[in-house]
Amino acid sequence: MRGIGTRPPSRGRRRALALLGAGLGAPLAGACTPPEPPDRRVRVPLSELPLGVRVRVTYDGAPVEILRTESGIVARSLLCTHFGCRLRWHPEESRYVCACHGGAFDAEGRPVAGPPNRPLPLVSVQLEDDVVVVGEA
Repeated sequence: MRGIGTRPPSRGRRRALALLGAGLGAPLAGACTPPEPPDRRVRVPLSELPLGVRVRVTYDGAPVEILRTESGIVARSLLCTHFGCRLRWHPEESRYVCACHGGAFDAEGRPVAGPPNRPLPLVSVQLEDDVVVVGEA
């Protein structure tokens, strides 16, 4: 519906307005794209991972253990699969122990005592040059 005394815009004017809108909108379109998510992975130089030494890091807010052996490098979650409590390695027993409910896991992360019935989850680990990269990007 047109107001009294107004004319519809001419085709030339419509085209000019469309081009002007496209020209102004193009730079803004790039500004509206979301930023790349941060790389959450943990990087540890291989030289800081002696053979047989369990190294604790934090990945995505949770404790993770990295263990370098003759056969490779393993990273596993240090949260109990029963209730999510933090685990401690007890070398004298060769076990991970959960103080919350008495859960225990063997050196491979398999449950051996208490309420947990699932093994400790492994965390992705890669070797890039001489750096161990833990987690997913």
